[in-house]
Amino acid sequence: MEKDARHHEVEDSTIDITSTEQKIQGDDAQPKLDKHGFALLPQPSDSPGDPLNWSPVLKLALVLQVSWLAFLGPMAAAVANPAFVVIGRAFSITTVEASYSLTVYICFAGIGPLLLVPCANVYGRRPVYLISCAVAAVTNIAAGYCTTWSGLLATRAFNGIFGGTPGALGAATICDLYFMHERGFYMGIFTLFLTNGPHVAPLMGGFVAQYVGWEWCYRIPGFMQLGTFVLILFCLPETLFARSTSEEPRQDSSIMARLFTFRRLDSNRSLRFGDFIRPITMLRYLPITLPGLYYMTAFGYGSVIFATTGSQLFREFYGFTTSQTGLMLSIPLLIGCLIGEANAGWIVDYMVVRHAKHHNGEKLPEARLNLLWLGLLVPVGLIIEGVCLSKHKTVHWVGSAFGMGIANLGLQVATTVVYAYTTDCYKPQSAEISFLLNAFRSIFSMVISFYAIPLGESIGFQYAWLVFALVNIVFFVPTIALKWVGPALRQKGWQRPPSAS
Repeated sequence: MEKDARHHEVEDSTIDITSTEQKIQGDDAQPKLDKHGFALLPQPSDSPGDPLNWSPVLKLALVLQVSWLAFLGPMAAAVANPAFVVIGRAFSITTVEASYSLTVYICFAGIGPLLLVPCANVYGRRPVYLISCAVAAVTNIAAGYCTTWSGLLATRAFNGIFGGTPGALGAATICDLYFMHERGFYMGIFTLFLTNGPHVAPLMGGFVAQYVGWEWCYRIPGFMQLGTFVLILFCLPETLFARSTSEEPRQDSSIMARLFTFRRLDSNRSLRFGDFIRPITMLRYLPITLPGLYYMTAFGYGSVIFATTGSQLFREFYGFTTSQTGLMLSIPLLIGCLIGEANAGWIVDYMVVRHAKHHNGEKLPEARLNLLWLGLLVPVGLIIEGVCLSKHKTVHWVGSAFGMGIANLGLQVATTVVYAYTTDCYKPQSAEISFLLNAFRSIFSMVISFYAIPLGESIGFQYAWLVFALVNIVFFVPTIALKWVGPALRQKGWQRPPSAS
């Protein structure tokens, strides 16, 4: 029976054990303990090839590489955000129509990884990272040489599929490397890079578009991705590791073997049609769906709305140049995210350990949700910016910048908490969860450009932004409720992890 359960775990593209019932394999086995004296989750193997056993320096280096990859995709797509006015003139279209280039990227970044994440669960994370980075680089450079609007949109579609995949896969890689009590901090590093890609981009995008040309808003990120491809080719080893299977799979213990050996982790495991729909089946788990719905509104109204509306509104209301718009779309959001992450990752890890000390060593994912209250800063900041936009004739632009920074502080905390909580609840399915969070975020965000400005012009920006804030709060309520009902909910048969079903 135990053998069948473990074999089922690998077939579900899973590579680990997370439930408390699976902490000890065998009646006489002694669990390995963390520095607090609690059983490690998951229990590492004795193999030096197990990423859980790698040195802290090596694991940190891998986290930074994966985080950088997740940063590059959204950053490359957003460099052109301050240049929508310039791009519109170049292709004889409106500024709003020019923003659809970002919309196309966001759309395909949400659904595209559905094709690649299953491959990463069978053939490994490394080949998917390499292929994604290479194709994203080529399509970005090609966009810089496009002479037709349809051609540019085509490159944005392919760039979304491949450039968005690292963001959908990174959380699973973090789970490959770290124990449950460590993930919050390193997940925070990953989400900090992921969230701030679109925020750093306008910092250089405005100046590049104004003084060099909008074409270089695509070429420069493409060359950066080419350089990154060379880096990860030699420095990013495979992190997927079968820790519990019915038959012992081939496990490469050396880092060099994991760098240059491309093969299936388990010879008994092959890619099947069911692997491509498995992420969709995870929607039935409320501890994933509810935080995912909340996160999509937090990201959309805490970040994307500023990127899709700023180029037009800041020019119209404040008379900003392209470079000034880039600064406005970058600095406040960066400051907010940095402050948010400084008070997120390590704190959610502390909350898990604190809960364990008071509950006989039980490490409960819901302990991380205590910090989610700071996510309410998203609607607060959004309302502030909406009021300032409506009163732009009497209120300085600093007010809008302050609101954007407040919203991003809350967004960064919410992002870290949601990623850490959901992957803790269903660790073996972390790749599928990461894909779903990415899909929620992208699909919701891609339509914002269609209605945000028209609604603001119709009813007033303070009221339009208030509506968006209320939408975010509506989804916040059931998510924070999981703090109290989550443990019992996950014990119900229809909410238990697939490997335990």
